[in-house]
Amino acid sequence: MDSDSFNIILAAVLIFLVIFIFIRIALGVRKHGGSMTTTMLASTFEFLNKDKRKAVEEIVEVKANKKMEEESSDKPKDNL
Repeated sequence: MDSDSFNIILAAVLIFLVIFIFIRIALGVRKHGGSMTTTMLASTFEFLNKDKRKAVEEIVEVKANKKMEEESSDKPKDNL
């Protein structure tokens, strides 16, 4: 193998590894309770004014309380 082929294979492997790591992280976040609403609100938090920030904080707290209640109760949640 010449050095050009080796460099191309090495670059392809590195790109594959980076994509694989990002997919694993994304799936892990979704699997362990990361909700899309919370993620979107957190990513745009800096662009919001004072009143909207308070509303976002309240929404996130309500979602966290519901999640805690579901985890602490023995009965499964209703998917209605």
